Amino acid sequence: MRGLLLKMLLGCSFSIVLFFPSIALSSSGEQTETDRVIVEVTDKEGNKEIESIAVDEVQPKSFFTIAASSKDEVNVLQPDYIRTIGMVQTAEYTKPWGAMRVGTDWIKSQFATNAGEVIVAVIDTGVDYTHSFLKERMVAGYDFVDNDTDPMDEHFHGTHIAGIIAESTTANVKIMPIRALNETGNGYDSNIAKSIHYAVDNGASLVNMSFQGNEYSEHLAAAIDYALSNDVLVVVSSGNKSDDTANYYPASEKKVLVVSATDQSDKIAVFSNTGGSIDISAPGVGILSSIPGEKYAALHGTSMAAPYVSGVAAMLLLDDPTRSIEELEKMLKTYVDDKGAVNWDPLFGEGILNVSNFNKHSLITSAFSSSNYINLPEHINVPLDKTWTILFNQVFSDDSTVAVKLYTENYEIPIQLTPDLKNKKIIVSPTKNYQANTEYLLDIQIKNGNRYLMRFKTK
Repeated sequence: MRGLLLKMLLGCSFSIVLFFPSIALSSSGEQTETDRVIVEVTDKEGNKEIESIAVDEVQPKSFFTIAASSKDEVNVLQPDYIRTIGMVQTAEYTKPWGAMRVGTDWIKSQFATNAGEVIVAVIDTGVDYTHSFLKERMVAGYDFVDNDTDPMDEHFHGTHIAGIIAESTTANVKIMPIRALNETGNGYDSNIAKSIHYAVDNGASLVNMSFQGNEYSEHLAAAIDYALSNDVLVVVSSGNKSDDTANYYPASEKKVLVVSATDQSDKIAVFSNTGGSIDISAPGVGILSSIPGEKYAALHGTSMAAPYVSGVAAMLLLDDPTRSIEELEKMLKTYVDDKGAVNWDPLFGEGILNVSNFNKHSLITSAFSSSNYINLPEHINVPLDKTWTILFNQVFSDDSTVAVKLYTENYEIPIQLTPDLKNKKIIVSPTKNYQANTEYLLDIQIKNGNRYLMRFKTK
């Protein structure tokens, strides 16, 4: 046990700027040494389980007692390292600017709020889910610090992150609040790893992690790999020590999307970590967002830059839910203003995120841009449970002769086809009711024959 490296040198501080209404935000206590280890427990049936236990519990005498009494084999895997948000308090005022710089108002304007749903998991200090700016955007989350289903933010950092995501997206981007960091802004790798698994297993498409620590962690890396293998994009902040990302984790992880911070002059923020793992940059100086208790504050940090990227990535998934994490990353790196050296550089990555020239992908527009189709009359005020009957002027051999699809702007809608060959018709019905006030397209293609497109809009 004496060979275990238990000391932690933690970083990723950021400063706080108070904004109306005036509040007092206490400094976080950065924990510099871990007091826990991650162990693998194997029971007598050979079942393995990963646990985090206090260092004192693995001293030779205690270890022998545990093993003798339970007949379990206990192997120490690594220290349970601590990640932190850390921070330094300031008292300057700043005007909102980040969302405008990124172009989130433009990308939001192109989406109806009922076009699907994307969940972003915020693994942080929890979220004040009662905040009026956030409460309509929440899905169920979890508190891995207290091990219960109430991920209320006892700090403020996670609520601020969630507010940036909410501001950057339409209402159908939901936020999954997961509390892995405590009231001082510190959290163990074991709880963060559990949080990642929870997010993936409960429907999150993206994970935002705005924290850092010095030590590389195999346990945390394995959890990140679990997310990536399930096509869940992981976005992390680069850290705020004006240092090389190579000295921090998960900022040094090249498999995730690492975000540095910029200021109002499009320069790298003086505090931002930079280095070979930087993928992209976003605003991170004086960023206004929600904090607990119906309040708002402007904060500095790469912590604030990362959720802009998470929010835009969520909108790109709304645009096309079939996009893989590789496609999302490629698109994010395309919608940038190149700064610094040409193309990639260790300060800005590919550049500052900017989606103000984004053009929405539309299945309906794509269908009408094709050739050789017959445009059927449009219908409006269609009932939400409408069933369509397609009549033919001749008997067709079997139902495979006709292919029918139903689209919204960016989704193919599941439908049920009921062929009636004898009466020369097919009945088309959605598997669930249509959304209200939404445009749809019925696409009918006859094998070796014509293609018919019919646009309709619901009540």
